[in-house]
Amino acid sequence: MLIALFSLINISLFMLHEFEEMIMVKPWIEAQKDNPAYQKEIFIQGRKHYPSTESIALMIGEEFLLVSLISIIASICDLPELALALLIGHLFHLLAHIGEWLRYRRFVPGSCTALLTFPILVGDLLYFFLVRPVNGWLLLVLTPLVLVLILANLRWLHRQSEKIDHWIQRVVK
Repeated sequence: MLIALFSLINISLFMLHEFEEMIMVKPWIEAQKDNPAYQKEIFIQGRKHYPSTESIALMIGEEFLLVSLISIIASICDLPELALALLIGHLFHLLAHIGEWLRYRRFVPGSCTALLTFPILVGDLLYFFLVRPVNGWLLLVLTPLVLVLILANLRWLHRQSEKIDHWIQRVVK
């Protein structure tokens, strides 16, 4: 039960963060595209190839399903290390946003929820270590594997974004 609750908290905060990115990134790119201070920022650099909001929503939905499936496997198989590996990946993602916030010293899409949820998730991680035995070696093996899986999936989704946009347009006609 603890793994399921732990995973639910992690997924809920992940989705909250993803919603901030999905809602704010396009308007922020439009507002900052000519600002010289942001020309090296990742969203600004990729703005010409950035998917539509609809595609981003569909991609986030697919990520949600993948993370949920991994969390279900962690719960059913009693693998806390698998649930922890997902959380560690999420924390790395949030650290990237916090790094951008520190670099630019102002809002960048994802920075608000990164700053709000990072301490909660670190507390969640520490609490989990206190109440549940964890196989450190298994965690060391699963974390990079999960990170590679998630990053490969994300890269694949971004490569498919134009096809996703076309599919969405076909469906709505």
